[in-house]
Amino acid sequence: MRLKTYIVGNMTEAIPLIKRDLGADAMILNTKKVKTGGFLGFFQKEKLEVTAAIDPIATRESEREHVPAEFPKVQPVKQPVVLKETATELISELKNIKQFMMQQMTEDRLPETFQLLKKHLTAQEVAEDIQAELMAKIISNLNDETDHTLEKVWSAAREEILAIIEEKQPPKVAQDPEIICFIGPTGVGKTTTIAKIAADYMLTRDKKVGLITADTYRIAAVEQLKTYGSILNLPVKVVDSAAELKHAIEDFAECDIILMDTAGRNYQQKQYIVELERLLPNDNKVQINLVLSLTAKYEDMKKIIDNFQSIAMDELLLTKKDETSSSGAILNLISHYDIPIRYIANGQNVPDDILTVTSELVADFLMGEENHA
Repeated sequence: MRLKTYIVGNMTEAIPLIKRDLGADAMILNTKKVKTGGFLGFFQKEKLEVTAAIDPIATRESEREHVPAEFPKVQPVKQPVVLKETATELISELKNIKQFMMQQMTEDRLPETFQLLKKHLTAQEVAEDIQAELMAKIISNLNDETDHTLEKVWSAAREEILAIIEEKQPPKVAQDPEIICFIGPTGVGKTTTIAKIAADYMLTRDKKVGLITADTYRIAAVEQLKTYGSILNLPVKVVDSAAELKHAIEDFAECDIILMDTAGRNYQQKQYIVELERLLPNDNKVQINLVLSLTAKYEDMKKIIDNFQSIAMDELLLTKKDETSSSGAILNLISHYDIPIRYIANGQNVPDDILTVTSELVADFLMGEENHA
C-alpha cells in the first residue's frame, strides 16, 4: 500500500495531484483541516490535508461518473485488500462517503443554491448524517443539470425527503388494540392529546371509548381528563396500581377501546421507567405510544427513547408542532428509529388540532412554501 499526503487549499486542487501521482484508482483515506505558515503563530492559513493511497498489487477498474463542474470529482473510498501490519491502522483511517460529504459541506465548496439548502436544513435541525445523505443524492440526481436554480434544488430536496420517509417509516399498527397507553415525560401534552384521539374514535369511528388515568401525581391532570370525559360524555376511572388497573379494564369490558394516561415523569431517570413497567398490563392487546414534544431538543428525545427500550413502544406521537418553527426532528426520528409515527398534534383545540402523519405532510413541514418564502 503506497500512501501520500497533500496539503492543498481545497479538494478541487487535490484530485488532479492524486491522479497524477497515484492514478485514477487511488483511494482517499482521510481529510482534515490544518493550519500552515504564519509567523510566531500569527497569520496562519487554513489548509486541507488529504491522505490518499494506491494498492499496487490489486487491479481495479476506474469508475468514472459525470459530475457538474462546480463539484469536485471524488473517488470512492475502497477497502484495502493487503492484510499486513498496516491494515488495522488503514482501516481506522478510512472514512465512508457520507462522512466525507459532511466534511466537504463545511468547507463552503457547494454552489450557492446548495449552500442555501444546507442552511435551511440546519435551521430545521435536520441531523448532519441525514443532511449528508440528502446532499449526496441531490447532487447525483442533478449531475446533468447546468443551471441549479433554487427552485430545482428545493424540489429535488423535497423528493429525496419523500423517498427517505417512504423507505424508512415502518408500518403503523394495522388494527386498533383494546387498550392504548400513552407514556412520556412531563409537559408534552399527553392528556390533551388523549382527548383528541378519544373524540376521533367516538365521533369519526363511532367507537365506545373508556378513559383511564394513572397520573395521580398531579391532581390537575386527573381533573383535566375528567373534564374532557364530561364534555365528551365518556367514563373516566383513576387507578394507582396494577391491581386497580386490572379492575378498571374489567369494568370497561363493553368499551371498544380504552385510552390510558400515565404520569409525566423525568424518564431520563430509569427508576420511573421501572415503576411504569410494573403498572402496565403485560398483554399483546395493549399498544404503547410514546409522546414527545417537538419543542424538545433532539438529543433529549433520543435519550428518552433509548431509556424506554425496555418497554416495547409501538408508535411515537409528536406534540406542540405549533410552538416550534423547526421540523427536522420528525425526519430524524423516522430515519434513526424503527418506530412508526401516527399523529402530530399542532395546537390545544380538541378535537381539531391533530394531524395524521404522511410523507407529504412531513415534507411540507420541512420544505413547504412557508419555510423558504
